[in-house]
Amino acid sequence: MRGRRALFTVEFCGGNLDRPLVARTAPKPLPEFSPDRLLDRVAEALRVAAEPVRFKEFPAWTQRVMGILQEQFVPREFAAVLAGDASVFAEGIAVAWAAKARDLAQTRPGTGGRFAQSLAERLALDDGARKIAMQVEAGAFTASDAFQKQVMSRLFAPDFAVRRAFVEGLAIGNRLPELLDRQAQRSTTDATGIYLLLWFYWPEIAGLKSIGEVATVLAPFFAENRNAAGAHWEERIRKLANRIGLSFRAQQEGRKKSAEVR
Repeated sequence: MRGRRALFTVEFCGGNLDRPLVARTAPKPLPEFSPDRLLDRVAEALRVAAEPVRFKEFPAWTQRVMGILQEQFVPREFAAVLAGDASVFAEGIAVAWAAKARDLAQTRPGTGGRFAQSLAERLALDDGARKIAMQVEAGAFTASDAFQKQVMSRLFAPDFAVRRAFVEGLAIGNRLPELLDRQAQRSTTDATGIYLLLWFYWPEIAGLKSIGEVATVLAPFFAENRNAAGAHWEERIRKLANRIGLSFRAQQEGRKKSAEVR
């Protein structure tokens, strides 16, 4: 009938039309975004930072997405600084972050003020590390005697280079949100939102059957953004998938061979 969308497809096998019609099933919608999902992704990222070999556990396309997001959101100079764990400059940045941690944690909706504790549980931190994480979130860590003593030792270190590096790190750390916002404005594109969703939902995306299904499940998140989700939405997703190496060809070929055997 005209005007009606086809509900069935016919599979041809050597000209035999006796095979039953196979109904097309729509992919299951992605779940609502939640603080728990953000915690899952943050915990994964921290595990990778602690054990880089874990990065290989992610699908190749997920690794590529994470790399693209890092390039877009983290200035190159910061990436170089943060890679040097022994840097006094990096220590200054870390101190500034600790001082701001309470405000940052409180901006995470739905965590009930337990962002650090929830993250510690996902990372299976020991009691000592979990206690420190909760102190940082509560703002108590920066008031501890040990923390204050360490800060003072850096600020009044005999070595001028140490003092300068630490103070510069503090200054950068305090301006970090502003600097990252500027970096995002320079580096992000309309595709950034798609990359973020691919990262947030990578376990579900990996379980889909085709790029068309990926386009279908992502479309609702961009329904109000006509610049992103226009008439060529699926084609755009295909181009992004090609860039990051997201493919379901092996799965499709496996299902095809299985059907031929049957």
